[in-house]
Amino acid sequence: MVGSEFPKHYKPSEIESKWQKYWLEKEIFKFKKQLRKQVFVIDAPPPFTSGGLHIGRAYSCVLSDVIARYKRMRGYNVLLPQGWDTQGLPTELAVQNKLGISPNQPEKFLHACKAWSSKNIKAMRSAMIRLGYSADWAFEYKTMDKEYHEKVQLALLRLFKQGRIYRSKHPVYWCPKCKTTLAQAELGYIKRRDILAYIKFRVGNRSVEIATTRPELLHACVAIAVNPKDKRYRNLIGKEAVVPLYNRKVPVIADNFVDPEFGTGVVMICTFGDERDVKIVLERKLPIIQALNEEGKTVNSKYFDGLSIKEARKAILRKLEFEGCLSKVEELWHNVLAHTERSTCQTPIEFLLKEQWFIRILDLKKDIIKLADEISWVPEHFQKRLVKWVEGLSWDWVFSRQRKFGTPIPFWYCKKCGTILPPKEKQLPVNPSKDKPPFDSCPECGSKQIIGAGDVCDCWVDSSITPLVICGWPKKLENYPVDLRQQGSEIVRTWAFYTITQCYLQTKRLPFKTALVNGMILAPDGKAMSSSLGNVVYPEEVIEKFGADSLRQALLLASIGSDFPFKWKDVEYCWSFMQKMWNASRFAHKYIRENKFIMDPKKLYFVDKWLLSKLQLLIIDVTRYMENFRFNLAIQKFQEFFWRLFCDDYIEMVKHRLNQPKRKWIKESAVYTLNHALWGLIRLYAPITPHITEELYHRLFKEQIGLESVHLASWPKPNENFIDENSEFLGELLRRIVWSVRRFKSKHGMALSKEILHLRILCKDKRAAWLLEEIRDEIRAVCKIRRISFGKNGLRDHKFEFQGYKIGLQFRV
Repeated sequence: MVGSEFPKHYKPSEIESKWQKYWLEKEIFKFKKQLRKQVFVIDAPPPFTSGGLHIGRAYSCVLSDVIARYKRMRGYNVLLPQGWDTQGLPTELAVQNKLGISPNQPEKFLHACKAWSSKNIKAMRSAMIRLGYSADWAFEYKTMDKEYHEKVQLALLRLFKQGRIYRSKHPVYWCPKCKTTLAQAELGYIKRRDILAYIKFRVGNRSVEIATTRPELLHACVAIAVNPKDKRYRNLIGKEAVVPLYNRKVPVIADNFVDPEFGTGVVMICTFGDERDVKIVLERKLPIIQALNEEGKTVNSKYFDGLSIKEARKAILRKLEFEGCLSKVEELWHNVLAHTERSTCQTPIEFLLKEQWFIRILDLKKDIIKLADEISWVPEHFQKRLVKWVEGLSWDWVFSRQRKFGTPIPFWYCKKCGTILPPKEKQLPVNPSKDKPPFDSCPECGSKQIIGAGDVCDCWVDSSITPLVICGWPKKLENYPVDLRQQGSEIVRTWAFYTITQCYLQTKRLPFKTALVNGMILAPDGKAMSSSLGNVVYPEEVIEKFGADSLRQALLLASIGSDFPFKWKDVEYCWSFMQKMWNASRFAHKYIRENKFIMDPKKLYFVDKWLLSKLQLLIIDVTRYMENFRFNLAIQKFQEFFWRLFCDDYIEMVKHRLNQPKRKWIKESAVYTLNHALWGLIRLYAPITPHITEELYHRLFKEQIGLESVHLASWPKPNENFIDENSEFLGELLRRIVWSVRRFKSKHGMALSKEILHLRILCKDKRAAWLLEEIRDEIRAVCKIRRISFGKNGLRDHKFEFQGYKIGLQFRV
């Protein structure tokens, strides 16, 4: 795989694809069930297949991959499966908008959705391999496959048997743009500029102004509300108000949610303007008037039917003003509940009364919070985010979606009495919109009007069973719960929440032991990446310029859990660092290949002891950071050691002993140290930069070690016998003097190879003077100095303090 020549420059474009192909052909990362090793299972997020591999998904891949490679080197049998979240609204919209195929042609539409997903899976798989992603591709699942549909439907069927599936006509979150029901977890607040309209109502002989941000819902007003502690309106409670334009009487109610300081202190309750309206209407059993249809058009308004929300708002304000019922309109900024889970939507949601399918979960709040406490969250604050979300839940899980491309809801129901009719497990998968019902008539009322569910499952139902699927469910569960769930911060309240809930209902156990939550990657300008802003960075363009290993390091420099901007300068620095790794290995190559791997030298020189001692400390630090998922600190520590200490200092110090050794053992000591250090360093960085370390392993160590891949090697272990404080002291002292000499030469325009005639070292401390005398020959050889002398006093060209010792230097060139 490598030649005897060691090229001068590292070229990732030539090297990375070679090793990617090699790993696949040799099945280096295959999960082997028969191995008697402890298993480590990673539940990585199955990407949506509506588009290509974006930089955020690349970051997620790199995180899972680094952990998988590290755990393999630690002796685990790692299962890193690959899933694909193929179904849902984004794919449907892509097929509609880009291919021009309508959902009204169901067979053609579904075929196009599957083909679109398959095409994107192929492209994304290729891009992930280019990143160095080490999944076992034999463990692959797609949520659109029949086998997966069967498992999703089985989970729902078992929930039905637990009494948790029901249908209900209930206010649901509705996206007028996407034309579908949404779950609470798919929503978020966006800040936008809006209006506050002051409208006059009549209460008896009194005119009362209400302040509302939704004047277009006036025709669906069913009450007005005041705070019971507000003295201005206390005498109105229990009376009736007349809705302007409609002359309809509605009650005046008291509720503590009303803020006396907002607007006039009187608000309109309509069906439905927001979640508070829903809560009050249902609690007080107020009448429900449908205000909008599924298209977001006004209905039942007498004057404004068929108008959009914006059009109706303008029209009703004009009519209110004409009738003398509008006092004023103010502008305000406020938070609006919107469909935020899809970055391309962000449309304010509406509340519609619709028949939907629900999973009863509100009674599980305490159980879910208890499970969340048992999971190890990295970073810890995401556990609190999930708990806060669970505590605030007010509705059961609405899992039906009015779409085509999804897992069919596996139930029928009686049109007359509403009884839900399930299939048998052996009949799964089913499509109730096509398949014959499992009953000829309703077992409850005898009606033959059996209707098949025409909706499909929310995609979070699909992905909520991933830990179960990859552990063998519904057959015998193996290696469950999984060891690690790796996911983004933006889906804690969706994927994490629904997975914990679903898996608990199926197994009464938590789904994963640890949740590693990463932040989002922002554009270089610090804004969210968006095609419309032209600030999107694609992983392919980075890899083309700098290679996958440079991109991997740059992404991992982010602190886990924090959002961070993508920085080209980080990629460029990491590319430069790899050139440094290459150059250092190229220098060591001839000494390593010309000499046998000296396993146990009789004697080690103090400079070599210094490096090896420092290396043990590095191994301890990097291992600790890797174990705690502090990859940014592991990289910083490694790069600092390799570039500064190993390359700039040690290699420069050791050259004279390799090329012109005074004694044979001194060279052997240097060769051994180069061997030992590089072999340890390459393994330490292998999970981070798998391609360059594989190349260096094959060039330097394959003949000696014999393993097919560096990724099959054991993780370095610190050797306490190498930790030597005395040698560390001497090595650091030598290092400081070398720095000072280099600085002097640079300041005076001297080449580093130019000889200094005389160096006088000044130090009053006897012990320090004795130690300096001990390393005199090494100072002279490394710094190219003809003569060295010692003294206590004199003029100093340079001075420094080292561990409490004050040292001065005099130069004569």
